[in-house]
Amino acid sequence: MAGIYFEDFRVAAVYHHEASRSVTEFDNIWASCMHLNTQPLHLNFDFSEKKGAHNKPLFNSLYTLAIVIGQSSQDLTRGTLMENVLITDIEFPLSVFAGDTLYSRTTVKSLGPDTEHADAGMVEFLHEGRNQNGEIVTSFTRKVLVRKRGSTV
Repeated sequence: MAGIYFEDFRVAAVYHHEASRSVTEFDNIWASCMHLNTQPLHLNFDFSEKKGAHNKPLFNSLYTLAIVIGQSSQDLTRGTLMENVLITDIEFPLSVFAGDTLYSRTTVKSLGPDTEHADAGMVEFLHEGRNQNGEIVTSFTRKVLVRKRGSTV
């Protein structure tokens, strides 16, 4: 499915994204190393067991955000996104662990013009990532610049 053009978004519209992703120990170690995140709570089973709050490694939160955004991109912005502008209000109410499956949904919070690009508009999303039990593991607001229909950029 191609992304949605600016004119086709509606405030309060909710999108349940079909793409889902079970996360693994390899994902966690790989992402942490790629980000140069040497936090032992992600990489060291012994440390996590003895000194962590959950007795096992926590899944990398930046990778959790990336997965949720990626799940939404197929439905919302593939081919229509011009750029990410702002990500705010990031929350992680529950921890993610290897073996969890991530699902996501997006609500359109607001729409507005972009003063620099006549052929695009600003869309504000509320993204929510949920685990296999339907519990919210992350939520955040993201503003993106999206092409208008007929844009030549």
